[in-house]
Amino acid sequence: MEINNKKTLRVGDWIKGKSRTGELIHGYIDGIELYNTLIRVLILKSDNKNLVGRYMKLDEREVEVQSPITNFNEGELLNLIDMALSTKDERWFYELASKLNKIKRLSSI
Repeated sequence: MEINNKKTLRVGDWIKGKSRTGELIHGYIDGIELYNTLIRVLILKSDNKNLVGRYMKLDEREVEVQSPITNFNEGELLNLIDMALSTKDERWFYELASKLNKIKRLSSI
């Protein structure tokens, strides 16, 4: 079963797939091995609760890259802004603040 046809995986990409024993997993790529097709994934959601929070190596051909979520509500944006401030990510902060201002303008109409 080859799902990922593109081979353009990057650290930080969100993925979904199956473990070698068939458990469904969702997580993000924490590392990519240079000389083979293995990726290291931090599992954040799975039908096997024992896998959540653990790292697993998967074959890149067995995972599917997920599109990032971009439609946040006001509360979620405020939480993300706090994260941007705590990580001192100025560009991300301004991007999130712009989205928050847009939501506030639209809700006041």
